[in-house]
Amino acid sequence: MLAKPLISFDYAIKYLLKNKGDYDIIEGFISALLAIQGYKPVKINALLDGESNKETAELKRSIADLVVEDEDGNKYIVEIERTLTANFMHKACFNTSRLVVDSIYGNQNYTAIKKVFHISLLYFSKKEMNKPIYHGKTIIHEIDTENPIDMRIANQGFVVYEHHNVFPEYFFISVLSFNGVINNELDEWLYVMKHSDTREDFKSLYMKKVAERLSILKMSTEERNAYYYYVKEAMQAQDMLTAAKIQGKEEGREEGKIQGEKIGIEKGKRAERYTTVDLLRKKACLSACG
Repeated sequence: MLAKPLISFDYAIKYLLKNKGDYDIIEGFISALLAIQGYKPVKINALLDGESNKETAELKRSIADLVVEDEDGNKYIVEIERTLTANFMHKACFNTSRLVVDSIYGNQNYTAIKKVFHISLLYFSKKEMNKPIYHGKTIIHEIDTENPIDMRIANQGFVVYEHHNVFPEYFFISVLSFNGVINNELDEWLYVMKHSDTREDFKSLYMKKVAERLSILKMSTEERNAYYYYVKEAMQAQDMLTAAKIQGKEEGREEGKIQGEKIGIEKGKRAERYTTVDLLRKKACLSACG
């Protein structure tokens, strides 16, 4: 275990992307993640400007939007974001939709759409998520069969593409759900995400450089201050979410109390009406019997 603490992984991505010499660390993480779905290793080609679309700049705050390329020349957009809210799927859908729109804006050539890989780093507890990594994508199949089909379509330029290379793919990483057991390279990345640390027994070629580059004590004063500001902002965001949940529960309890009182009053009135009716019936019966 390292004596010097590492900065949080989500901030590390932003920090490392400032220097092209550190791109290989981010490339190693993305490649290890994509490999579980059969994709080849990738290299970073370019960084997309997350602030280019001012319409959604405040709504869409990704850690990084990257253009990557594999060894076969296939280019993809990779979006990485930190998420503190349980509405992470809605946020992922919104962000990838904006990326697709932005990638063809002004061109209107829909076949130019790059495939988007969305990666959400989830930093909250959710009992339904007992595994650290979840993956999702659109699968097309015939109505009368469950077997997926693999459509190959050629556009006017005779470029052939497959439908699964058009629709976005989503990776949701539940950081807090990782159990700490290291079985492969991706587990080492999960360990770093959860503990902001590395171990001496890690086998990934990137981990030594991760430890060297991400030590807080090796940052400049300006870099360290920027990191502490980032942590403060993240903690404030978490506090706001917690406060909103507490307020929601309190408002729910108060609303429930009011509704309960209304129901109780209504039941009391009904009971009073029934009692009055019963008394009248009894009086009528006694008069008839007398």
